[in-house]
Amino acid sequence: MNIALASTAFGLFLGLSSSCFAATPVAQGVIRFTGSIVESNCTSSAASSRLSLRQCPQGSRGVAIDVQRVDPVVGVSGLGRSSVKVKLLSDSGTKGRYYDQQYAFVDYAGKAVISGTYLITLNIP
Repeated sequence: MNIALASTAFGLFLGLSSSCFAATPVAQGVIRFTGSIVESNCTSSAASSRLSLRQCPQGSRGVAIDVQRVDPVVGVSGLGRSSVKVKLLSDSGTKGRYYDQQYAFVDYAGKAVISGTYLITLNIP
């Protein structure tokens, strides 16, 4: 009976001592986050020689817009590429968190561009 009592006590001792070692303290350290807070982009639409930007964050003011004509692949090409500019028609202003802008597509003579296929690239800071 002494052997059974001794083995039970020894088993209980080992069981309790191993559970104490299971909860080791957590190592201390530093977690660093890098990056930036990103807001949603503008909602854009292009129709009838106009480009509209809606609900743009104020931090994206100063957008660079590039418009290039995309010619269909044909056997004959013209002498030069037709360049198109954008002309700011309306701006909701700098008050508030978001702004709206509307642009018109014009050629170098200042006339509205009403036909063709164009690639519009917006570069927002």
